[in-house]
This record gives sequence, structure tokens and C-alpha cells, in this order.
Amino acid sequence: MPAEPHIWISSVTISRITLSPNVVLGVTNPFFIKTFQNWPHIVRLGELKMAGDLPKQVKVKKLSKLKTLDTKPGIYTAYKTFLHKDKILIKRLLKGIQRKRPSEAQSAILRRHLLELTQSFIIPLERYMASLMPLQRSVTPWKTPPQVRPFNQDEFMSTLDHAGPQLTSMLRGDWMGLYRKFFRSPNFDSWYRQRHREMTEKLESLHLETICDADLLGWTKDKSEVEIVDLILKLREKLIKARRQQLQVKDGVLEKLDFLINSIVRSLPEDLQPVLNAH
Repeated sequence: MPAEPHIWISSVTISRITLSPNVVLGVTNPFFIKTFQNWPHIVRLGELKMAGDLPKQVKVKKLSKLKTLDTKPGIYTAYKTFLHKDKILIKRLLKGIQRKRPSEAQSAILRRHLLELTQSFIIPLERYMASLMPLQRSVTPWKTPPQVRPFNQDEFMSTLDHAGPQLTSMLRGDWMGLYRKFFRSPNFDSWYRQRHREMTEKLESLHLETICDADLLGWTKDKSEVEIVDLILKLREKLIKARRQQLQVKDGVLEKLDFLINSIVRSLPEDLQPVLNAH
């Protein structure tokens, strides 16, 4: 039988792992507890004796309480929890373990809990973002589409008293502190950019629809050729942008806009039409 391969971790490798973000490292040597004592989370595994209540061995502990030669299982973390633990959920999961409930069912219970918690957290943000959207009546064919109002964190926080997560979640804790931490994370930046882009595209779609419903030919009757050409170029630019970005608009809107542009071009003197058609 060939000998089992040994994995040697040098001091250089250790330093690289220490500096690398988002790394999960599994070890059995207690030496690593001292080496990686600055890591934010450490999980110590061991035999668990399940009782009717939450076992002391798996309670979350402060990372500062972890000793180098401590062999007690547990979760040691430097993370500050903002919400209280859901004792009802914990008891339900423990009862499932005692009754040997299938792991799929346990997983479904936990996933449902996390989904509901996430929805309670995100709904106030979605509601506030919707309030930043300009009114539809402010979108007119003769002006550029209005912009989405900027996200104001203090203004959002002031809405939580009457429209916060407490309306949909029984979980108590420092929800405001959790939101503040979320605002400093890259997850908020990603979420906000996506929602802002979706709302901006919606305004562009509404603007295209109002343009198509407007009497563009009637507008050109008392306008100079320079103004009409400028309108044609701007409309073509919007049409190209909408097709390139695959903007979600009502059926037939882009085709109608294309027809309107061609109609306006044909209303111009014949010597000018070939120049515009060439572009």
C-alpha cells in the first residue's frame, strides 16, 4: 500500500493564506489556532450530545475567549451580531434532529427562515428605492427623461420607524445597525447599481413611448431645418441605444419610432434627404 501523501505548509504559504480573503481552511493541528488567531471566524468541531435545549458546545463565543490548546467545540467569531437568535427556529430544528427528521426537510425549514428574513430586510429598501423614481407624468417627449433621485441613507433610516422590517419579521435586534453595516459593504453597492440601472432603463422606455405618442410631424411644421435635423439625429441615437441595450419596451414601439423618423426625413427638402439617409 502506498503511503498517504503529506501536505507541508511553509511559512510563506501561511502568510499568503493569512492575507488572502474568502478562504476556508480545515486543519487538525492546534498550532494553527495560534498562527491564525487574527482570523475573524473559527469553528471547532467535536462530538456533540444533543439534549432538549441548545447544547453549550455549539454556542457562539467571542474570538478572544479561544485559547491555543482549547479543545472545546464551538463557534468563535469576532463578528458582532445585530439580531437576536430565533429560539423558536432553533428548538424546531433540534426537535427535528431528535425525531430524525430527514435532512432535506431540515434544510427546507432553514432556507425558508433565511428567505423570509432576507425579504424582511430588503422590502424597506425596495420601497424606498421606488420612492426615488420620478412620477410618470414628469416624462415628456420634449425633454430628456428625468433622473432617479440619489439614495440618501439618513432619509432611508428615518422611514424605518413606520415602514421597517418589524412589520414583517418578529425577530428583534439592532436593525438600524445592520443596515448601516450593509451600506458599507460591496453587496449594497452591487444591489444599488442594479436597481438604479433598472429604474433608469424604465425611464428611458417611458420616454420612448411618450415620443411615439406625440405628434412629431406637427411639431416640425414651424421649425427650422436645423432644429428638425437635430431632432432626427437625437431620435436615431435613442433608437440605436435602445436596440443595443435591448431595452424592454412595449411591442411595436421601436418600429413605430423608426417609422416616425423616416416620415420626418421625407418631409425635408429632397436634396437634404440623401444626406440624412446616408447616416
